[in-house]
Amino acid sequence: MKLFSTLLFFFVISGSLKSQDTYHSNLSSQLMADYSLPSGEWIFSDTESANYNSMISYGCAESQVSISGQDFSIASEVVIAQQGDNPWDAGWKIDNLNSINEGDAILLVIWLRSTGGSDGDVNIFVERNSDYAKEIYVSTIIGSEWTQYFIPFEAALSTYSAAQLSMGFHLAKASQTLQIGGFTAINYGTDVDIEDLPSNFNSEQYGGYEDDAPWRAPAAERIDNLRKANLTITAQQTDGTPVSDAAFDIEMLEHEFAFGSAITAARIAGNNDQNVTYENKITNLDGEGHGFNWVVFENDLKWDAWEEEWFVNPTELVNAVDWLYERDIKVRGHALVWPGYNNLPDDIQANAGDADYIWNRIDGRLNEILNYPGLEPERIPEWDCLNEIVTNTSLESTFATVPGNTTGRELYADIFERAKEISPETKMYINDYVTLTLNNTSGGQYQVLKDRIQDLLDAGAPVEGIGFQSHIGAFPNGIPSVLNTLDDFYNSFGLTAKVTEFDLPPNVSEELASVYLRDFMTAVFSHESMDGFLFWNFWDGATWANPGANLYRQDWSRTPAGDTFVDLVFGDWWTHELKTTNTDGNLTLRGFKGKYKITYECDGQMVSDTIYLSEDQNLSITCDALQTDVEDLSLNEALNFTISPNPVGDVLRIERNSTQSVQAILFNSLGAKVFETTISDRAAELDVADLKGIYFLELSDKKERSIQKVIIH
Repeated sequence: MKLFSTLLFFFVISGSLKSQDTYHSNLSSQLMADYSLPSGEWIFSDTESANYNSMISYGCAESQVSISGQDFSIASEVVIAQQGDNPWDAGWKIDNLNSINEGDAILLVIWLRSTGGSDGDVNIFVERNSDYAKEIYVSTIIGSEWTQYFIPFEAALSTYSAAQLSMGFHLAKASQTLQIGGFTAINYGTDVDIEDLPSNFNSEQYGGYEDDAPWRAPAAERIDNLRKANLTITAQQTDGTPVSDAAFDIEMLEHEFAFGSAITAARIAGNNDQNVTYENKITNLDGEGHGFNWVVFENDLKWDAWEEEWFVNPTELVNAVDWLYERDIKVRGHALVWPGYNNLPDDIQANAGDADYIWNRIDGRLNEILNYPGLEPERIPEWDCLNEIVTNTSLESTFATVPGNTTGRELYADIFERAKEISPETKMYINDYVTLTLNNTSGGQYQVLKDRIQDLLDAGAPVEGIGFQSHIGAFPNGIPSVLNTLDDFYNSFGLTAKVTEFDLPPNVSEELASVYLRDFMTAVFSHESMDGFLFWNFWDGATWANPGANLYRQDWSRTPAGDTFVDLVFGDWWTHELKTTNTDGNLTLRGFKGKYKITYECDGQMVSDTIYLSEDQNLSITCDALQTDVEDLSLNEALNFTISPNPVGDVLRIERNSTQSVQAILFNSLGAKVFETTISDRAAELDVADLKGIYFLELSDKKERSIQKVIIH
C-alpha cells in the first residue's frame, strides 16, 4: 500500500509538472529551494510561448526574439520611437488567466534589459481593468544586463475573475528599446505571508529620490516664498530716538501650517483609556514642548461610532476636545457622512428604499453633531463633510428616484449645503483615497473624483477643501507624481487641500520610511494648495493597520521617521533667533509663518509679546532702557536640571548648575497644577510624600521651560 501511495504521488507530481515548460518548472524549484515556498498557482499560463501569445502591446513596435544563456528562451522586444506625453502612451501587458481573491499574496517575476544604448525607464503596474485602479505602480531604471525582479504584492483592492487584472509596463517615458523575458506571476493565496516572499526590487529608488532630482530646488524656493514672512522690529525711545543694539529673542511657538495626526479620544484628558505618555507626545514631540497643532479623531466622530459610543461617550469626547483646545490644538472633524452602507448606521440600510427616511437621518446627524455643545467651530474648524464618495455609492440609487434628481448624486450637494447652513463658520472638505493612496495619476477612479468635485461645484455646493488620504503603498509614489496630482487638482478647482491620512505599510523599512517621509512632506509643504499634513497614526501601540512610518515604536522609542519629522517641523522649518537692532533701531527677520513670542528686557524687566506672523509685519517697541546684551536673554543654563531619585517616595531632589531664579511647577497626569514654588539655589528638595502616580516637573523662566517626568510611589 505504501508503494502504491508513493507511485501515485509521483505520477500526480509528474502530471502537474508535465504541462509546465522548463522555465516555469525551474522557477518553481528555485523558489522552493531558496525560499521554502510552496508551488502556488500560476496567474498566467505556465509556458513562455502561451504567455507571449497572450501579451498585448500598444504605442510601440513589438517583436519576439529568441534568447540563449538565460533561464528563459523567449523575450519580447519593444521599441519606443519617441517619448510620449504620458508614460502610458505606450504599453505592454498580460491579463490574468486564473482568478485572484482579495488578500492573496502574489509574486510578480520579470526579467528586463535595455538594448538601445542607454538605460531604460519604465513604470511597472498591476491594475484593475475596469477602472485602472493600481495594486502597484512603480518606476525603475533598466540597465543593459539582464536583471531578474521579484516584486511581491497583496491583492488589496478586490477579487478578480479571469481577465480583470493586468500586469505590465508603461513604456513611453523615453525613446528606448527594451527586452522583457520570463514574465510570470504566482499566486500563493493566504498560505504565505507577503513578508515571506522574496523582493529584490529597490523601492528606495522611487521617482525623484535622487539628491539632485529636478523637483528639489523649485520646492525649496516655493517653501521660502510660501511659508515665510518678514518681521521688522523697530526699537525706539519714547521721544522717537532709535535704539541701536537692542536685543530681542524671537521664538517660534507654533506653525501656521497644520502638522498633526489621527488620535484616539479615549487615551487623553482622563478618559477611559488614558495614557499619559500618549498625551505628552501629542504636546511635546521634540522634548522642548512643541507638538502637533492639529489632530483628527480616527473613529470617535464617525456617525456609527458617535451614536453607538464605540470608544467614548459624547461627554468624554467633548472632554478630549476641551483638553486639546486648552493646549491650542485644533481638531479636524471626520467624517459627517460616509455614504456606504457599511459605514452608516444599520437602520439606514434597513430603509434603503426610503429617501425621506434617510434624508431625515442625515439631517438629524448634521444638526446634532454640528450643534453639539463643546464641538463648536473654534474647536473643530473643519469637517470632512463627505468621505470616499467615489467608491461608497450606496445611497445613489435611492436618491435617483427623488423628483428632480437624475443620478442620485444630487444628494451630495444637498449634504454640503445643509452642513454649511447649520455651521457657516466650519470649513467643509471632501476626503478620498483614490489618488495618492493608490498612486493613481489619471483615468479611472482618479477622474471620477475630479468629476464628482466638479459636479458639486457646478451645483453650487460649498466645497472648500480637498482631503488627500495618503496610505502609501509598499512601492512609494514618486515625488514628481505627487506634485503633479496636487498641481492637477489645484489647477482644476483652486481649492485648499490637506494630506489627511498619511502612513506607510510594514514592509517599508524604517530607513526608507524616514527618507521618503522627508521628501513627501517637503513636496506637500512646498505646494501652494496645501495647508496641512496629518499622519493617520503616530504610535505603533495605537495604529490603524500597520506601523510603517509611525513616529514612535511600541515602547515609545522614536523611529527614524520620527526623527525626520522633528528635524523638519521643529528644525529646518522652525525659527528661533536672537537678534539686535541696527543703528537705525531696526532688525529684520524672515521666519516661518506661525505664532511667535518676542522677548526683550525693558527697564530691567523681561517683557514678552505674542504675535502671529502670517504676512510681512512691522512691530514697534518703545522703551527708554532696552537691554543691549543679547546673551542675557538666553537663560537655558538655569533650566538644565536633574532629579533624584526617580521613582521617588517622599522627597524629590532637584540639582542645577545655576542660581538663576526659576519657577518649579508640578503637574499631574491630567495637566493640573499641583503646586508651584520658586527655586534660586543649585539644589532644592520637594516634599511629595502625599502624592502618588505620574507627574511632570517643569522649570520655567520668563521665556522658556524644561520638563521631566516624575514617578511617585
